[in-house]
Amino acid sequence: MERSTLVALAKRIPPLYWAAGAVRYAQFRSRLRVAENAYRLDPAEPLPPPMLRYRVHRSLDEASYLDAGAYVAEVIAENARTSGLATEGLRILDFACGPGRVLSQLARRLPGNRFDGSDIDSDAIGWAREHLGTVATFAVNLPEPPTSYADSSFDIVYSVSLFTHLDEAFQFQWLREIARILKPGGLLITTTHGKRCLDTCTSAELVDLAAKGFVFRVDHTGRFKVDGLPDFYQTSFHSEAYVRRRWGEVIPVERFVEGGVNNHQDLVVLRK
Repeated sequence: MERSTLVALAKRIPPLYWAAGAVRYAQFRSRLRVAENAYRLDPAEPLPPPMLRYRVHRSLDEASYLDAGAYVAEVIAENARTSGLATEGLRILDFACGPGRVLSQLARRLPGNRFDGSDIDSDAIGWAREHLGTVATFAVNLPEPPTSYADSSFDIVYSVSLFTHLDEAFQFQWLREIARILKPGGLLITTTHGKRCLDTCTSAELVDLAAKGFVFRVDHTGRFKVDGLPDFYQTSFHSEAYVRRRWGEVIPVERFVEGGVNNHQDLVVLRK
């Protein structure tokens, strides 16, 4: 029986689902303690503490955290280079930046530009301000718009693995806000869960996705949500047709690449 089917069955039996969540939580806390005991901050190449890494990477491993940040930064940089925008003198926002994993790598690949990072995670922003303050300006944003940025502030806004976790109402609130702070001709570069991410979907979710083009799944909440992020941060899936049609009503979709990020998440490039 597939894992997605087992999870769906467990959700129908609250005590069983609660027990599974408790076991998962206990296992995670044990792994986290081991990672925290092994953590040492290298001033020459600062790496966030384990929990901050986990919130953006879903892993406690240091090497894969760094490798993934470098890879995603190169994807963003390549799309910026081929966009027709100037390669220097841009203002670039990493929206939902966490502790700056991608931003710190992107600044090396696109020198001569001004970088900002924003996130609801005040702990991550605090760490980034302390350790990456010479690379970018960091700000805490509220869970709902607006941000503190003025209209038409940015040439590029990128956001990796954010719209993969928001429900439909939330995603359109933030699409409209990003459209507000983008300059005319500016880019939004982001990702979605599409065809190559459906292995965890139940049959019912696949039916809904085929019919509506969008599915939002709520998994663990409260204490058993081990990433420590708000309960509204769950898992969403989009079809290409939905993104082109519905998102395109807010910001026109310029390019959609199935599996464009690590042959997993879809890459979406939109231009105001």
